[in-house]
Amino acid sequence: QRTYGNWTPRNSGSSRVGSMVTLQWGLQQSNNWISAYLMDHVTPPRFADMLKRYGVRNNMIEPYMPLCLGTCDIKVSEMVSGYSAFANHGIRTLPMYVTRIVDVEGTILAEFQPQQSEVISEDSSYKMIYMMRSVIDGGTGSRIRSRYNLRCDMGGKTGTTNNNSDCWFMGYTPSLVSGVWVGGEDRDIH
Repeated sequence: QRTYGNWTPRNSGSSRVGSMVTLQWGLQQSNNWISAYLMDHVTPPRFADMLKRYGVRNNMIEPYMPLCLGTCDIKVSEMVSGYSAFANHGIRTLPMYVTRIVDVEGTILAEFQPQQSEVISEDSSYKMIYMMRSVIDGGTGSRIRSRYNLRCDMGGKTGTTNNNSDCWFMGYTPSLVSGVWVGGEDRDIH
């Protein structure tokens, strides 16, 4: 455990403290110390800039250490769009709510195409897929397999804020990305 300025990340447990671990293990176990270690090397300003280049639209992102734990507000639709890049070989697809408009006779009045942009390399997307499979196959998201008996090829990530006031799960298969958030926009209800 290390302190970064006036902030010290915490974990829910102390598994493998003092041991060398892989990035995959850190992601699989949602280990905040690993995230903080990476943030220290990347630096908060560079990470905040990377989020903006990746397509996160929140203009209130502050470049500080806890950002590595997901402390900025991001809409579920933006998270789903962000995770689409992993299944799409590095290509992020913006959410699209209407694909076409048809009149009562079935005539297509308008069709819309998804907006896409390359945000990471194809190689990086494969590495993320590999690591996020382990979250589902033996990490913090493994209950989706045991409880619901889902055996399909999938990856994902879980997340919680302090005192579990917000919880989320992002999951994806080769053809579907889904995001679930439980919390409240009004911080008073947390």
